[in-house]
Amino acid sequence: MAKVAYYPGCALNERSSHLDRSARDATEKLGFELDELESWTCCGAVPPVSKERIMNLIAPSRILKNVRDSGRDMLITICDFCYNTLKRTNFSIRTDDIIRKRVNAFLADDTPTRSYLEDDTTPWRDYEGEVKVVHLMEYLRDELGYSGITEKLKRSLKGLKIAPYYGCVMLRPFNEIQLDSPENPTIMEDFIRSLEAEPVNYPYRTECCGSYLSVSSPDASTRLCYRILSSAMKNGADAIVVSCPLCFYNLDSRQKVVLDAYPDFKTIPVFYFTQLLSLALGVELDRQGFERHYVDVSPALEKIGSGKGDKE
Repeated sequence: MAKVAYYPGCALNERSSHLDRSARDATEKLGFELDELESWTCCGAVPPVSKERIMNLIAPSRILKNVRDSGRDMLITICDFCYNTLKRTNFSIRTDDIIRKRVNAFLADDTPTRSYLEDDTTPWRDYEGEVKVVHLMEYLRDELGYSGITEKLKRSLKGLKIAPYYGCVMLRPFNEIQLDSPENPTIMEDFIRSLEAEPVNYPYRTECCGSYLSVSSPDASTRLCYRILSSAMKNGADAIVVSCPLCFYNLDSRQKVVLDAYPDFKTIPVFYFTQLLSLALGVELDRQGFERHYVDVSPALEKIGSGKGDKE
């Protein structure tokens, strides 16, 4: 089975381990393996805004250099924050001579430590952005093809209306990310159609859910989540699909707070895209981690016959 270098990141290793597991299950069904890096650290989750402060680029640069040094030229990640951080770091190293030199000066300091390892004979080479950073959804679209997913479906999701939620970091800034249009994206809608479900269009699919404001200004995040969730439901959605662990936390777990603040609010299930994918590819329900969701997903699953394998 083909292997692709995989960076799970901190959230998928802990709180969002069901996102990690469903991704591994789904990709195995599709014929390739997410090959987790042997040694990885947190990417930092936030790239620097100022060019004068490059410390936030060191950790992601070290991860990317290790991928290059292992002989691989592509790295898959799923978490939107990890994807944004790694891809923007790569962009900075490729396009800015000063940043590239400063980052490599820091990375070169790893060499004295590595010299104590008797079997480490890797010669030093500056990292110049050689690794291609890819979101799993991007890999499915461009490398496998969404039609290839449809051909492998074991459970059709026909009858389920799903609202895609992009959030704010998956697509922006466009000149650095270049995954899809930040104003009118289609990658998630096309993914939903590949599972034979129906995508729901609504106004707030690319708006921020509050992100880290859920800690510093929770009321602001609650207002934003209410607006996003209510809009999806008013436009006919049975469920919402996300890829970002922080978006999932805000849109799923925060529904309890939204209920307290807005008595007219009705809850709606939230899925990771990998859960819907693995479910459609025939992975068992008890491997999806649905018990970790705040909002019960059963009403949405009943729309597709509780995933009883209608294509088997």
